[in-house]
Amino acid sequence: MADPENFGLSAEASLVEAVTFTSMATGMSWHINSLAPMMVTGAALMAQQAAAIALRAAGDIIPAQAGATELVLRAANRERLPPPHTLPFQSEARHAFDRMVAARNKFMHPRGESWEVAPAVLGRGLMTSVRIVRHLILIQPILPDLIPARDQKEFASDLQIIDDFGDFYAQ
Repeated sequence: MADPENFGLSAEASLVEAVTFTSMATGMSWHINSLAPMMVTGAALMAQQAAAIALRAAGDIIPAQAGATELVLRAANRERLPPPHTLPFQSEARHAFDRMVAARNKFMHPRGESWEVAPAVLGRGLMTSVRIVRHLILIQPILPDLIPARDQKEFASDLQIIDDFGDFYAQ
């Protein structure tokens, strides 16, 4: 039973949960179209968390109100995250991520308007988020084993589910 006075998670466990959540929302979205906002929210969160984890491990100070794009751009800055750990984040990836974050913000900060996202925007945003997480956490982690070995196979599988879905819709 969970401790009702403490529901804490490490940053790494939070990332694993965000990836698992996004993967589940992605898998269920084939049957429940209204889960698209959850996919967008989860994908932005997992990229933001991966960037924060990598930056913190490099000794960077994470601002209290840092947004997803700001953290990802910090991770792409060689002065904040040294090579080979620096995130390769070209303009096409930045554009895809920015559009997904804008869709997430529209959902998370409603103004009484309809929410929608084009399938291609969703697809490219999902794939970009997966690339961010893979690079920072699995391919070029600044610290080894940021994700515990027992979770890595499922973590990689969940990322692949999200990536496959993104690839399908990015066409």
